Amino acid sequence: MKVIDLDILRPEPDIVKIGGREIDVSFVPCGITFELDEIVRQLVGIDGKKLKDDKPEQLKAFNLGIRLCAVFCQHNHPEMGEQWFRSNASSQQITAFAQAIQAALGKSYEGVEAHAKN
Repeated sequence: MKVIDLDILRPEPDIVKIGGREIDVSFVPCGITFELDEIVRQLVGIDGKKLKDDKPEQLKAFNLGIRLCAVFCQHNHPEMGEQWFRSNASSQQITAFAQAIQAALGKSYEGVEAHAKN
């Protein structure tokens, strides 16, 4: 019998604790990859120069950060929607969490590319 262990492709857990919950940001489920990617593309498309002085642009970035966190969490924690983050997280927590999710998504893409080369 031949066994192909696909679990070796799963990254080492990287836990973010927020609101008393532990969220593994190292693993991006395929079911939300494209939605996360779209949100990240919108975030990357925001002009950094405008962000400093443009309140509507700041609000847009903040709302996208909340949406990114909610989409990521709701896969395993349905109660952690956008309203949950608005009520239970600070802007610093949203920013740090969104950055961790973006990094995980980037690593996920790198892993797919590396595996495809092999």
